[in-house]
Amino acid sequence: MAENNSNGTVFQINFVNNSSNSGTFMVFQKDPNMAMPGINSLAWITKYANPKTQGFFSWTINYNFSWMESESITSGITSGTSQSLPAGEGLLTMNGITLTYDKGYSFIDPVDQTPEGSLYIKEDGTIPLDRASVGIGMCGAPTFMIQAQPNMELVFTPTPEYWIAFGDFTQSQVINVQEMTNSAQVSFPPGITKMNATLNEDNSWTIIPD
Repeated sequence: MAENNSNGTVFQINFVNNSSNSGTFMVFQKDPNMAMPGINSLAWITKYANPKTQGFFSWTINYNFSWMESESITSGITSGTSQSLPAGEGLLTMNGITLTYDKGYSFIDPVDQTPEGSLYIKEDGTIPLDRASVGIGMCGAPTFMIQAQPNMELVFTPTPEYWIAFGDFTQSQVINVQEMTNSAQVSFPPGITKMNATLNEDNSWTIIPD
């Protein structure tokens, strides 16, 4: 049965570390329909775990706009200054926003944008080149980012896939999904909102419904 709160359906991944290694469980998103050149996936949610321990990640599908200040957006880069603002509920209202720069970056002027079902970010003419990344996230943490540029308009129509990995990760770092060698997709069958992800002794994955 689906669990709900005031923000919508709650999805959960329970993880178990049956390997002999300590490390970080990390959930990231892929989007097969997001063909925007230069788009990057980020380490979305993370948790460190020793061998023979377990934990969980849970979230609701609530999108947000995000930016992060950085000199470049390449694999392994992390950043300090950032901002995330909630997007409109269900991608229907307040689903557009403007990124501007005045001694620092900020989001301004949330609007209802059409057509519905997408998230829109306008980058105004004040944006410096190659000093920040901008994109969307979920539950307040960034999931997809692209290098910020002046006078650009970005359109995101998210249809995310959820993936889990284990290794040395920091939340919000840019990851190269093509080079992820030990990750597994966590798909939620219809009517199922909790999945179990077990890292086995041989470092393989077992993914089953809860």
